[in-house]
Amino acid sequence: MERDTRHQIALIAAVVAAALFAAGAAARVDASPPTKKHGVLTVAVELGAPGFAEGKISNPQGFSTDVARAVAKRLGLKLRFVNYPFTHLFVPGSKPYDLALEFATITPYRKRLVDFSTPEIASSLGVLVAKDVTGPVNLARLRKLQVCVKQVTTGFAYVEDVLRPTALILEYPTTASAFAALSTSICDAFVFDLPALVAAKHANPDRFGAIVGRVGPPEYYGGLLPKGSAMLPYINRAIASLKRDGTMKKIATKHFGAALTATPMLR
Repeated sequence: MERDTRHQIALIAAVVAAALFAAGAAARVDASPPTKKHGVLTVAVELGAPGFAEGKISNPQGFSTDVARAVAKRLGLKLRFVNYPFTHLFVPGSKPYDLALEFATITPYRKRLVDFSTPEIASSLGVLVAKDVTGPVNLARLRKLQVCVKQVTTGFAYVEDVLRPTALILEYPTTASAFAALSTSICDAFVFDLPALVAAKHANPDRFGAIVGRVGPPEYYGGLLPKGSAMLPYINRAIASLKRDGTMKKIATKHFGAALTATPMLR
């Protein structure tokens, strides 16, 4: 009788062990990142942003696209890009992406509308002038120039609320249209993210004048996810890993060099 009891106990233990093993296996499968498409990280970029996302959507090039490739690799996922306008990032509604990498500054107001990843890098706003603007440019002179901005950006907010130029502020919906206006001297100066200005000047040195300086406080740039996205901890771990081993710094240096810290503040 005692031997039968021991046999029954052993049989029950075996069944429980098998169940626990199966549950563990299922948990490992369920632990894969909860992307829109299984096994694929869909990343939104805005094509036409110098230094960040240029070329064809099938194989875009730039800082944001290199970060996307590195994040997808860390997560063990395939990668798919979609072209998505920056101005729609903060508009409510369903999104066609898991993660948007469009060099968006993290602000308290924006955090009410979307979830931000841990910052990729930090920088600031900068001022790029047109070819026919020569000589020293300080804040007093900048206020008297024709300034252009990109809509729904911290550059726009700085120009409108802090700089307050004497002339009408020229607003453009895309980075490309603002750069086009600057290159044809429709406007004299473009206030925008310094890394983007550095990349544009490097790519087309004869199209623009000088980067005359930095303005405003430091800004931190992060990836955007729909509010409440279950992907956030996965993205945060991947970006933290890329920063920890120096990969993020290498990507930034590749596209922007030392200009992010060497460019002086505009006084």
